[in-house]
Amino acid sequence: MEEDFYNYLRDSNNIGKFHYGDKSKIMIHKIPYNSKIDILYSLDSYNGELFDLHSPFKYAGIYDKENDKVYDLEYSIRWHILNWDYQNDKIIGASDLYNVISNKINDRVQELISDGKDDIFDISNFELEELEDKDVIHEFMEGLTSSTLKDEVKKYNTNSPKNILEYLTSKDEFVEETSREFVVDNMEDILKDLIMSESKRRILKTLEDNKEHPYYKIRDINNAIKNTNCKTVNITINKGNIEQTFIYDANSLTYYNSSYLSIYNISKLADREKFEENYGRNADFYFHDIVKMTYGKKTIYEDDKFKQKEEEICLS
Repeated sequence: MEEDFYNYLRDSNNIGKFHYGDKSKIMIHKIPYNSKIDILYSLDSYNGELFDLHSPFKYAGIYDKENDKVYDLEYSIRWHILNWDYQNDKIIGASDLYNVISNKINDRVQELISDGKDDIFDISNFELEELEDKDVIHEFMEGLTSSTLKDEVKKYNTNSPKNILEYLTSKDEFVEETSREFVVDNMEDILKDLIMSESKRRILKTLEDNKEHPYYKIRDINNAIKNTNCKTVNITINKGNIEQTFIYDANSLTYYNSSYLSIYNISKLADREKFEENYGRNADFYFHDIVKMTYGKKTIYEDDKFKQKEEEICLS
C-alpha cells in the first residue's frame, strides 16, 4: 500500500481512503500549507463507518512535495498503510526534525561567532573570570586541554511546530535568518560564555604546566575503572604509613567531585572494621591515599612515585 499512499500524496486529489484489516479504514485529508508542503489530517475507523458524527480529523503528518518525503506520520498511517516498524530509517518524527534544526542552527551560530571574533566578539579587552581548578575538573577528566576546549556558548533549541513548517519550506533561508536573529538576541550571553570559555582555557593551561597536580592521579584512576568496566576493584591505600587492601565499589571511584572516599563503599564489614582500627573511627580516605588497584589478577593502576619511594627505602 506504500505505493498507493505516495501516489495519493502526489495526486491533486485532497482526499484519500485506505482499507486495512477486515473493516478498518483511514481517510486522509491533504491540506496545502504552501506551494512546498502539505499538512495531513486523518480520520480512523475500526468498524467501517468513517463518519459517526463524533470522531474528529486529527493531525497526521507533513508531506514535503518538493522532495517527495513524509515527516512525523501518525501511527495508523505509518504502521497499517506503510507497514513501517520503529526501526525503519524512513521514519522521521517531530523530535528528529527539532534535533536537525537545532543542530544546523547551532553550527551556523558557531560560524557567525567565529567570523566575528575580531570585532563584535573580540574579548581581548574584557577581564577573564577568576576561576579555580575545580571549575574545570570535568573538562580535565574528559581529556580536554587548553587547545582542544571549544567555546561553550548558549545553545539554540526549538520545539515549535511553526519552525518545522518554516524549515521544510525553505531550509537554507530559515537556518540563516534564525541563526542571525539568535546571535543578535543573545549577544550579551554569548560574550559572557566566550569569556568563561577563555577563562577555563587559562586554568587548563596551568594544569597542563603542573604535572604534579592531584587531578592527574584522579584521572588515571577514573580511566582505569572505565577501561576495565569493573563493578568492584581491590584497592591498596597507604594512609599515615599504614597500608591496607580491600574490595571497593568501582563506580564510587568515578565521582571525582567528592572531597573524600567513603568507607561505606568497602564491600566487606571486616575490612571496614579493620579500616577503623587502622585509621580511626570517623576516618575516610582520599584519592591521594590510593597506591594500587587490581582487578582480578591484573594491576590496573599503580602510583609509580609511591612505588619508586618504596623501592628506594628498600635499597637504603
